[in-house]
Amino acid sequence: MLVALAMLFASPALANPSAPSTATPAPSAPTDSPIPQPTDAETAAFRAKLAEKQAELDALEAQLDELDRELSIAAEEYNKAVMELEATTNRLETTKKDLANAELAFELQQDTLSARARDIYRNGELSSLDVLLGAKSISDFVARVRYLHMMGESDASIVAALEAQRDLIAEAEREAEADEERARSLEFQLQARKIEVMLRIQEREELLASVQTELLELLDDQAAERQLAEAELLREVLTGANRAGIVVEPGSPVETALAYHGVPYLWGGESPRGFDCSGLVMYVMRQHGVSLPHYSGAQFQLGERVAPSALQPGDVVFFGSPVYHVGMYVGAGYFIHAPRTGDFVKLSRLADRKDYAGARRYDWSYRTQPILGAVTDPVAAVR
Repeated sequence: MLVALAMLFASPALANPSAPSTATPAPSAPTDSPIPQPTDAETAAFRAKLAEKQAELDALEAQLDELDRELSIAAEEYNKAVMELEATTNRLETTKKDLANAELAFELQQDTLSARARDIYRNGELSSLDVLLGAKSISDFVARVRYLHMMGESDASIVAALEAQRDLIAEAEREAEADEERARSLEFQLQARKIEVMLRIQEREELLASVQTELLELLDDQAAERQLAEAELLREVLTGANRAGIVVEPGSPVETALAYHGVPYLWGGESPRGFDCSGLVMYVMRQHGVSLPHYSGAQFQLGERVAPSALQPGDVVFFGSPVYHVGMYVGAGYFIHAPRTGDFVKLSRLADRKDYAGARRYDWSYRTQPILGAVTDPVAAVR
């Protein structure tokens, strides 16, 4: 970084050390630092300029980091609202079906009771006595008593069933009303979260648009350096050099996740056209028999808790309190994730995150089919 800053602000005078200087020597301050101190005013001014630009760059990166954190939180809250709205909508559909079935059963029970009432009316009130008096023997009399008892129980059960069906209908109606109200609330929340995400993205773009060209160039230089290092690390992993200590097991979630290295970050994305953090993990684990929601907070509630010392490749790591970011551990202290707007699916060091929240291990199975929509070709990556 200091080298880049120095090159950016190097002057012709400094570029030619043999040129005569008329600057007045600056007084030397006593110090125990091994770093050489400025010997003239021109060098001191240049170093001050470097320090000033470095401070401006640090401040800009801090602002971007904070905006990206807020954007990640808003994006995952949006995913949460989407998940809850889907669950509420599905529950509402089920409740409506239950309500229709309950109403149908109620009508059938009513018809049965009405038919029974018509029979009693036609046969008269003494029909039961007639049945008993018509007995030809003691055993016949007992059988007729049992028959009448069964008819009475049948009538009672029909009445009880009607009451139960009526209660079920009332409860289903209340649940449907509650779900419809919740769905309307979630739809409003969803729109609010969407607006929040869009505002954060706009705020980020406006910040970058207001920054001095020199600082943007430095940011671009940093990004280029990181991309070169990232590409070199990926080449080592894919060629099996494994100098980083990452071993890619065929058919494992790590192999699947690495196939999406370089896919751009996309808010709400859950396909190789673009991923957000929880969308990437969901898409990868689905190919290994694990069904996860598209929301990091819900993913954090599933699976087996894993201690940091017991992390294994394929474990899913979470960040933030409450959780707002997620990735997959690949081994040797690295994890793969979809970091933020303007970035891409990449490898990062776990130790560089200060907001680690925990890890989960899911009961995954080895992939037996080709990777869906793979974008990283190991052969092409190492040419």
